[in-house]
Amino acid sequence: MSAGPPAGLPTNARFDLHMHSLRSDGRQAPEAMAAMAANAGLDVIAITDHDCEPLLPWGPTTLGGRRLHIVHAAELSGMHEGQELHLLVYFPGEMPLEFRRLLRGLCLARVDRYEQACVNFQLADLPPPDEAARAGLRALTRTHLAQALIDSGHARDTAEAYSRFAGSAAGLVPDVAPRFLGLIRMARAVGGLTSWAHPPAAQVAAHLGTFVRAGLQGIETARPKLPGPERAGLQKLAHRHGLVQTGGSDHHGWPNQRPLGQWSFPMREARPFARALKLAA
Repeated sequence: MSAGPPAGLPTNARFDLHMHSLRSDGRQAPEAMAAMAANAGLDVIAITDHDCEPLLPWGPTTLGGRRLHIVHAAELSGMHEGQELHLLVYFPGEMPLEFRRLLRGLCLARVDRYEQACVNFQLADLPPPDEAARAGLRALTRTHLAQALIDSGHARDTAEAYSRFAGSAAGLVPDVAPRFLGLIRMARAVGGLTSWAHPPAAQVAAHLGTFVRAGLQGIETARPKLPGPERAGLQKLAHRHGLVQTGGSDHHGWPNQRPLGQWSFPMREARPFARALKLAA
């Protein structure tokens, strides 16, 4: 195999394979994010909204005179031994219909959770789920619950909303996450490339082997503010288990985050991922 980059991507291609739009818990529209990414000099992006099917077309596009490759992807929440973990799923082409149906079902389960949480809160004045959420096309997260509590005057800020109502410790928000191992197998069955998102160090030590045996293909080894020794450790594990490496900013458009495109995942680390997704096609 040639050591050069996949055809069609520059040798210094810049990737961001983990970001969120307003279709889940981000603040910006997918179209605006793609334009910002191109303007900032990114070459490959994946908008990985929670449990949401992609809105933008898959493949290369030109925005503001720059070529940008958009990868279809999603971030899914799953449970393993009582812990919620996140799985990134990427596709080498348009996201398959079977996986879109799975995501719509997960979004609808989030609607049910939101409504049950409102009942558990005993607060009748929280805004109901919108039409997009009820159609399975937008994911209602704990962030949305927290913001609804703030907007309705039941919490002063996000910290209070989580501590009193929306956090896991409060016990008022039902769990809707399926089994993490099951998600890996379902994604693989429809041609998805699976990568463990922002893996906690203790969970990696305990469970990585189990996940690899279930079909996990990658692990997120790079993100902003990840300490160098931890990044090096994840890279070593990726090599040991034959996993592709992914990296992303986890951009949400929050005021305290750096602008989209200031951080990127370099080609020298993303090359196996690019080849696995046939971005040379």
